[in-house]
Amino acid sequence: MGRDDKPSELAEAALALDRELRKFEDLAEQAGRLKLSTEKNLERATEALTRAAESQDRIRGHVQDLVAAVAATRQRQEGDAAALMERAQQIAARRKEFADVLQRMAGLGQMAKEVQEALRGATPSVEGIEPRMQQIAEEAAAIAQTAQEKEMDEVARQAEVLRQQILAAKNKIALLSPKARA
Repeated sequence: MGRDDKPSELAEAALALDRELRKFEDLAEQAGRLKLSTEKNLERATEALTRAAESQDRIRGHVQDLVAAVAATRQRQEGDAAALMERAQQIAARRKEFADVLQRMAGLGQMAKEVQEALRGATPSVEGIEPRMQQIAEEAAAIAQTAQEKEMDEVARQAEVLRQQILAAKNKIALLSPKARA
């Protein structure tokens, strides 16, 4: 069935051929079972033969229609298969783009973890942490920009949220640093 629940050309051609083949079989059976012992039976047998010959002509036409429908269906299927292959390549390329951007995000996560561990140390050195946090914020902004350009809205939002969180933490650390208190 097609998209609109109508039989396809292929199905219609096959059904028409099937119907005509059944008629032909019935006519052949009818002609074969008649006893040729009376003139009336001879006329019936002759009529059955004539109708069978006409049916055979229609069968040839239906076979041609079916062959044409098969060819058209095959051509559509090959076109659909080519379109699917192209789409598969697009999907693979898009997956790679996402993987690349997400790998950069994972790198940011690792950098943020290192900063967090440095801050948890017994005597945290604020001096070296602020530039690293700035670097993380800048990389997050770059990732957000790349993700936005590639229409990866969710990743772009995540990178921007991370950038804002890092900058907010950097500002808090700057307020706590000995230089700010002096």
